[in-house]
Amino acid sequence: MERGPLIRILQEMEGTDLELDLIISGQVKALEIRNVEKALELHSSQGISIRTRQNQIWVDASLVAAAYQARSDGG
Repeated sequence: MERGPLIRILQEMEGTDLELDLIISGQVKALEIRNVEKALELHSSQGISIRTRQNQIWVDASLVAAAYQARSDGG
């Protein structure tokens, strides 16, 4: 996955209660990201820094095979 679409998704999550699961190549379990406070592009071509209330996470977007988010049906 390229960094552009992923960083836009993460930035739209800032300050919301949305959760995002990332499937990382070679991993059995998805990486769950929630409570995003800030998402920034790193100097590397695919690097992303994600600050959540609980963690600081660094992701190489080129290793992300899929991303999915529970959809809100409104209401």
